[in-house]
Amino acid sequence: MSNENHANLTCLQGRHQVARLIKAVSLLGLVAIGIIAQASSGLAQMEFVTSTVGGEPLQHVVVSLHPLGSAGTKGPASTISIMDQRYLQFAPSVLALQTGTTVKFPNDDDVRHHVYSFSHPNAFELKLYHGADGASHTFEQAGVVVLGCNIHDGMVGYLRVVDSPYFSTSGESGELFIEDVPAGDYELQVWHPDIGNKLVRKRITIKPGLNRLGMKVAVEGSEILPAPKTAHPLQSLFRD
Repeated sequence: MSNENHANLTCLQGRHQVARLIKAVSLLGLVAIGIIAQASSGLAQMEFVTSTVGGEPLQHVVVSLHPLGSAGTKGPASTISIMDQRYLQFAPSVLALQTGTTVKFPNDDDVRHHVYSFSHPNAFELKLYHGADGASHTFEQAGVVVLGCNIHDGMVGYLRVVDSPYFSTSGESGELFIEDVPAGDYELQVWHPDIGNKLVRKRITIKPGLNRLGMKVAVEGSEILPAPKTAHPLQSLFRD
């Protein structure tokens, strides 16, 4: 290769490196601009790390934020959620949703299921069916909904219905995120299947930008969901 060609190649490589550097700096600039814009708009990102009292990551923790005073709100994030039935189990086993959301209960198993709940005030039933059509219910009231199948006693699932658009559920790592939350005062509500109908409540103040909060949830030795004091009309359908 001639000295002239070598010089041209070196110059070209230098230009490519500069271009990549400019692109990387531009991307970092966009990320920084996004963070600044979020903070200046008064919106917050919430990061929660949930664990047991012993420090183990805790899955299926539902965290919701309920505005107090002048804290802002927004409309429902979704009007449709899905709780599938696969391998004789509900999937996911825990589903969080906002009041007014319709939940579809498709049945992907090769057998029929009869989904029901006695949980007041969200009791309902979906009689024996298979497939995805026609199996849905709209949940208008906040609360915990314990699901079962009249045919398969081992099938148990949970819905946590919240009257707020700001909620999320922890994964295997115990982490969960709630984004685009207006800064202000909120009631923090924490729920896990092992604490039954109880809620852990705490008042917190959320600031613009990233907010991090670690929480230990006492689930060991928790109370089982109490039986209804009076028989629900649905129960008569499932007696021998």
